[in-house]
Amino acid sequence: MNAQLKYVVDELKALYPKKDYNIIEFDGFEPDQLVQILSNVICTIESKEAVNTRSENREMTIKRLLNSLYIMKYRPPSGNEYDLAQSLFLGEKSAILPLLEWLLKERPTLEKRAYLGRYLIKIEVPPALRGDSNLEELFENYEQLLETFKDAHREREQHLSAGSNTGELRGDLAVMEREREIVVAKVATLQKTRVEGSKANAALLARVKALRESRAKRDMLLEQKARLQTTCVEMERFVARTKQQVAEARRAAHGVTPQGLLQRAEEEEKVSTYIANEKIPADMKSGQTQLQLLREVASQTCLTRSDLAQVEQQVRALSSEVNALLERRMAAADPADDKLTPFKQQAAMLGRKKEAAAEALGELKKESAALKSKLEKIQGQLMPGEELPLTEEQFKKYMGQLKPRTELFKAKRSQLSSQTAECGVLSRTLEILRSNHELAQRQLGDEERRLGLSGYSSTASQLAEVNATKTELDLQKESKLEALSKTILELNQIIASKKAKLAPAIQELRPLREQYQASLADFNKLKQVYDATAANLGSASNKIEQARTNSAG
Repeated sequence: MNAQLKYVVDELKALYPKKDYNIIEFDGFEPDQLVQILSNVICTIESKEAVNTRSENREMTIKRLLNSLYIMKYRPPSGNEYDLAQSLFLGEKSAILPLLEWLLKERPTLEKRAYLGRYLIKIEVPPALRGDSNLEELFENYEQLLETFKDAHREREQHLSAGSNTGELRGDLAVMEREREIVVAKVATLQKTRVEGSKANAALLARVKALRESRAKRDMLLEQKARLQTTCVEMERFVARTKQQVAEARRAAHGVTPQGLLQRAEEEEKVSTYIANEKIPADMKSGQTQLQLLREVASQTCLTRSDLAQVEQQVRALSSEVNALLERRMAAADPADDKLTPFKQQAAMLGRKKEAAAEALGELKKESAALKSKLEKIQGQLMPGEELPLTEEQFKKYMGQLKPRTELFKAKRSQLSSQTAECGVLSRTLEILRSNHELAQRQLGDEERRLGLSGYSSTASQLAEVNATKTELDLQKESKLEALSKTILELNQIIASKKAKLAPAIQELRPLREQYQASLADFNKLKQVYDATAANLGSASNKIEQARTNSAG
């Protein structure tokens, strides 16, 4: 157990150099502190920001830790994850210490698992949503990207494990060298044919040189312009800061007299003297004492439970001896000293108040310095033309403008609350009326069954519903018939207007149609004559061609 504790503390020191852990302090940690350390280690492995478990719900913390351990494939010694969750919830050291040892020993492997788990664990989509085509397409694309990531990671691991193939690299270098020689030869050929063989060689070289110089000068001027713009922006910010400081100084100096300035300077001088002569030496002395104690603790061997119990017994014995000595001193005290005791107590009280005020002043100075540096950083990040943060006067003016809006908001909120209360009353009234209606319906049904008219009220209500439905359908039918008749009337009007527009064209078309019929008859007759003549000519030409062939033979 001690070796395990020592290993965990040493690894935590290496992992978090700013936190000065030691075995005694770690062994006395509370369950909440152990859970916080476990959460910090897991967040470090997962390359995430640390989570404050005190502000987080404990159940959410345990769920997050168990999810991370599941991704890292942690198997609890007992084999029961429910026991592990219960132990983590209670912050038991017997469960957290072996878990920390395993996390710190396997940290490189676990970092790789956490990195892969962040991308390879699929998102669960409910079956009710899988019917959406867009969602299905998006999920298929997501699965394809997962497979692509797996292939890329596998290829990267193969390259890292096997290393680069030197033969391929040499072949690539040889090909690149041949390509370089070809390019050099082409450049030399072009230089001979197009540059050296040209008559205007000197003029071209002079122009190229002038072009190169002009481009270099342009680049230099652009760089100089950028530097000047940056300088102008910085100077504008400096001027704005200076104006703000001057305005703050004027506001601070408003109504200040020389006596007030002198009194303030004297007070600051007294505070500085107290801090330099009393507080700083006392802090140095207490720091040296604490450092000496820590060195003594570090030089000693690891204390066990029995050693701690022995030390506590010695402390109790020394405390009892000190109390006995104080009682003897008080019994043997001089009456004159008793008269001075209240003054000594008052002086001690004033000294403690003085120390507390000095510490509060130091904290306020640190906070003021931090706020000033933060303000300067924000002002430095402002782009040209952006407004500076609100000053005190501007903020007061803004608050004055905000006050009527706040009053209006309060009035509206009170009105809303009253309406909400009224809505609650009306809802309750509605529920009461509904319950009374149901009770009346049950009583009516009992009375109908007693008189032998069971179902009369329901039949009457159904008839009323049917009549209402019939009335609604009649109204819809009437409105549709009106719309249909209106549409038919519009169509008749459109047809009549179209006929009126087409009547002149139809009158002109009739004689043309008659001419077309006569021309078509003439065309058919002439076509028959043409076909007969073409047939005769074709037969005659065939006979002539045959006779020519026979005579040639």
